[in-house]
Amino acid sequence: MKLPNILSVSDCGAVADGKTLTTEALQTAIDRVADQGGGTVWVPPGRYLTGMLRLRSKITFHLEAGAVLLASPDPEDSRPWAPSKESGDYWQHEEEGSWHLLYAENCEDLILSGHGLLDGQGEFHYDAPPEGQLGWPLAKAKDGRRPGALVQISRCRRVRLQDLRLQNVANWTLHLYDSDHVQVRDICINNPEHAPNADGIDITGCHYVSINGCHIDTCDDAICLKTFDHSRTCENVTVANCVLKTSCVALKLGCVESVQDMRNVTFANCTVTGSSRGIGLYSVNGGILENISISNIVCDTRAPLMFTRPIHLDLRKSHRYPNRPGGIRNVLISGMVATTNGRCLFTGDQDNFIENLILRDIQLIYPTVDDPARTGKTYGGSQFSPQSPWARTTRAALVFDKVRKCSLEGIHIQWPQPGENLDPVWTPPAKIANGDHHIFQPADWALPTGITFQALAVQNCENLSLQTDHLEEYNG
Repeated sequence: MKLPNILSVSDCGAVADGKTLTTEALQTAIDRVADQGGGTVWVPPGRYLTGMLRLRSKITFHLEAGAVLLASPDPEDSRPWAPSKESGDYWQHEEEGSWHLLYAENCEDLILSGHGLLDGQGEFHYDAPPEGQLGWPLAKAKDGRRPGALVQISRCRRVRLQDLRLQNVANWTLHLYDSDHVQVRDICINNPEHAPNADGIDITGCHYVSINGCHIDTCDDAICLKTFDHSRTCENVTVANCVLKTSCVALKLGCVESVQDMRNVTFANCTVTGSSRGIGLYSVNGGILENISISNIVCDTRAPLMFTRPIHLDLRKSHRYPNRPGGIRNVLISGMVATTNGRCLFTGDQDNFIENLILRDIQLIYPTVDDPARTGKTYGGSQFSPQSPWARTTRAALVFDKVRKCSLEGIHIQWPQPGENLDPVWTPPAKIANGDHHIFQPADWALPTGITFQALAVQNCENLSLQTDHLEEYNG
């Protein structure tokens, strides 16, 4: 019987002192195992400073507990640092020549495993804001170069990532691009709350992806499906049993990265904390988002941002693709409990409607109610339904503009209770608007005394079935 091919990186001269650059030894171990037809590259406990490593087919890259890969902050240590544009490298920085810690392109049967740690050392690429300052810094590039995703998987097949810890990035953490049959299980992502562009998991143009049992604590979007000009569609994706903490969107499809279609997507059994938007579906650049099931989500929106939204669906055209209307259709959201100070928005664009939407068994719990009317028309950023000024400022828990064939069943709203002691997390001294970072004071979001806040507001909609007899308005 042939024994499995296992090679320790120590046998290739890897130095585990956290100071000596050991890229060559680590890459030698990867290449040696791959050239022998596959096997396991074993990384024993220790701290390994390295530039970008290129993974190969049919290998298991296993980081033992106590093993730490430290990304070198010097781009010169990652030459060749510019993957080809065709590789699907992080789209906003292709011209800058970004690099990664682990990079796989056109690989098959690849496993990344173990209880070790991947550390991006992102603090070398941005200046942290002063303590207490709201907003995020911008990442700095060195000679026009900056880190791409910490782990980049491009055009690969049959990939599994399991049990690893990833942290301290200055860009995206894990990016899956145009890959098929990818499993991500039980990984833990932990990024500073001010790290720039620190998405957790980005899934671009992939088919047959399963994300299960992951813990993500990051400042930018936690799990996001995307499509680019040069990517494929994104199809057959399941996200389940995850615990997510983020200041931005926890479970997201699209926005400006919505060029191709996204379909057959399931989000289920997730807990979300501190998110300005629990669920966000955005068709902006012509892609169709369809056949989406979201169920059993518990979330809160206690982020220090204005205009929080437990649920936000936004369909509109962009200046880049004026002749591509896009679409959002066949969406079921059920079994959701959201503690919030914001509103659920569902907005289409001109003659383009969100279609076939079902909201079932949703409970909105309001410790306090923020007023969108004072500043919502002017502030809120590009992800705040810019084509519907009415929706941006309307005082209602659920707001519908340009929706066709919608059913509401079992919607319950618990308004603030008189005399109830309010948790201080809902009364921050200041807030910012996502995108423009304008600073707001409490008077900017306090609901004036005696103002009515509706349970439901509807405009320009067709064929709505609304079970709303038990819903009551709130008088501030």
